Amino acid sequence: MPVIGTAGHVDHGKSTLVQAITGIDPDRLAEEKRRGLTIDLGFAWLKTPAGRELGIVDVPGHERFIKNMLAGAGSVSMNLFVVAANEGWMPQSQEHLDILNLLGIEAAIVVVTKSDLVDPQTLAEVKATIAERISRTALAGSPIISVSALCGEGIDELLGEIDALIERTDEPADLGRPRLWIDRVFKIKGSGTVVTGTLAGGGLNTDELVEVLPGHAKARIRSIQSHRRQLEHIGPGNRTALNLVGADESVARGDTLTAVGAWRTSDRLIASLGFVEHLDYVPTQRGAYKFHIGSVEIDATLRFLQSPQSEGEPAVVSIRLARPTVIDFRDHFIIRDSGRKLTVGGGFVLEPHPGRLRGDTAVAAARARLAAVDRAHYLQVLLDEAEFLRTDEIFIRTGLQPDKDLSRMNLLTLPTYVASPAGFERIGSRILAHVRSYQQSHPLDTGLPLTTLRAALDLDKALLDEILGELALRNLIVADANAVRTPEFVPRVHTPEKQRLMEDLSAAGASPPTIRELGQTHGADLVRAVIRAGELVQVSDDHAYPAEWVGHVKQLIAQHIAEYGPFTVAEFRDMVGTTRKYAVPFLEFLDHTGFTLRDGNLRKLGPKA
Repeated sequence: MPVIGTAGHVDHGKSTLVQAITGIDPDRLAEEKRRGLTIDLGFAWLKTPAGRELGIVDVPGHERFIKNMLAGAGSVSMNLFVVAANEGWMPQSQEHLDILNLLGIEAAIVVVTKSDLVDPQTLAEVKATIAERISRTALAGSPIISVSALCGEGIDELLGEIDALIERTDEPADLGRPRLWIDRVFKIKGSGTVVTGTLAGGGLNTDELVEVLPGHAKARIRSIQSHRRQLEHIGPGNRTALNLVGADESVARGDTLTAVGAWRTSDRLIASLGFVEHLDYVPTQRGAYKFHIGSVEIDATLRFLQSPQSEGEPAVVSIRLARPTVIDFRDHFIIRDSGRKLTVGGGFVLEPHPGRLRGDTAVAAARARLAAVDRAHYLQVLLDEAEFLRTDEIFIRTGLQPDKDLSRMNLLTLPTYVASPAGFERIGSRILAHVRSYQQSHPLDTGLPLTTLRAALDLDKALLDEILGELALRNLIVADANAVRTPEFVPRVHTPEKQRLMEDLSAAGASPPTIRELGQTHGADLVRAVIRAGELVQVSDDHAYPAEWVGHVKQLIAQHIAEYGPFTVAEFRDMVGTTRKYAVPFLEFLDHTGFTLRDGNLRKLGPKA
C-alpha cells in the first residue's frame, strides 16, 4: 500500500484537502483542533477510484514545526505539494520545496487549493509561478491541479492523478531487511506500547522478535494494524501500527525498529551534500547543524572532504552525529543550521559505515563517489579498504544478500570471509614477503612460526587460517600447525657448522654436553634445526644424542637381553660407558617411546622394539 505525504506553507489547506479526499480529519491533537493549525504529523488513508489503497502522512506547515514536517517527509517517496490560490507562493512553500528537492522526491502532484477564492486569471498566474519555481527541482514537470476542498471542485481530477502517480511509481523493494522509522509512540491500557511509521526494506510478521535501535531493546510484535485492519503480515511501503510486547519506556520518535541483527547503527557517515541555492551565506564546517533522516533529528558537525567542483554541484562531507542511528547506503537526509534555524542542504549517504579517514581527503572523497554508483561498488570500496569482510557482515553493512548478490560479483569467497581479488593479492604478497624474509634470516628453521606471522599482520586467527588455506591451494605456501614456508624452501642443515656439532657429539659419546651448552658453542638455531631434521634425538630437556648413536645403543640393549635377559640401570651404565646422570634420562626416553619396558628395577624389550 503506497504512502504519500503533504507539504506546503502553513494554513494553505493541507489538512482540509486530506479530509476532503479521505473523509478523515488528520488533526488528532486537541490543540490542533482549538487553533486550527497542524502541529504534529497526522495520518489518513483512502481508496482511489481505481481501487488502490493509499496512506497519507499530513505534515505541519508552520516554520516552528519544521522538524515535525521532516519526520513525516523523510520516510515517504510521494508528495502532494500544496499552495493556496489566494496567497500564492510563501516562505514555507519555498523551504518545503527545498526539502523535497534535497530528498530527491520526484513523484509529486502540485495541488493549488482554495481555487474558489480567486478569479481564473489569478489562478492561472499562481500556477505559472509554481511551474517556474519547481522547474529546476526534482518536482519539475509534476502535474498542477487546482481544487476547492469546500466546493469539491477538482477533487475527482486529483484522485485520478493520484492513481496515475501510483501507476508510474515503482513499488517499494523488499530487501529482506525491514526498517521502520518510528514517528509516533503511545500506550494503550491493557495492550502496552504501540509504535507507528512507514515500513521499508522488508516485511514484518506477528509474533516476530524485533529490536529498537540505537538502544538494542528487544520486543515481540503482538499485533499489526494498518488502516484499522488487523494483519498477520505487513510488507514494505506501508503505514503501520505495531503493538509491542517488552518494549521499555525509552522507545521514542526517531528510534528505528528493525529485524534482529539486520542493522548496525553508525555515528559517522560520508555523504554527498548539496546546498539550497538561495542561501545568503556559505555554510562552513565550523557551524552547528541538525541532521534529519527518517524521523530522526540529531546534532551534527561537518567536515568537508571535497568542496563543490562547480556552482550547484554537491560537496563530499564527513558527518559526525551526536548519537548513533540506523543509516543505509543512499539514504537521503536534510541538514539544518541550528543557530539560524534554516534548511541549508541535504543529500544522500555514500558510506554509512566508513573506516577511519587517513591521509588525503580528496582520495577519501573519490572513493566515496565511486561507492555511490550502487551497492556492489560500495562493497568494493569497503573491501579495498578492509581487504576482507565476514560474509555475515556484508548484509549488515551493505544490504547485499551473500547467497544472491555476491555470485554476480568478481569476488573471492573463503569459508567465512569475502575479499576482492586485488585485496587478496595484496595480503598474499605481504604474507609471502614475511615468509621469505624470515627464511632468509633463519635458514635453519622449517618456516615462519604462525604466531610470529599473526602478530606481524594483526589478523584474526580464523581469517589467517582461511587465507593460508587459499594460498596453499594455489601452491604458494606450505603450512603446518605451527609454521609456514614457501614450497621451494628447504632448511640448510648440511653445513660445516653442523659437521663440527656432530663431531663434538660423537667424541662425547654417552656423556654429551647439555643442549644449552651445545647452543652456546654451535648456535641454538643450528641445534634446533638438526633436532627437527631427526639427525639429533632429544631424549630429555637437557640432552640430545646423534640418531646413529641412539640406533647403536638400541642394538646393544637387544643383544644384551638376548644373551643375559633384563637389565638394571647399573648394567646399562656399564654397557655404554656413562654415569647414572645420563643413563636414567636415556632409559626413561626408551620407556616412553616403547622400546623398553620397565619391570621393577629391571628393563626388558618393549612393544616397539
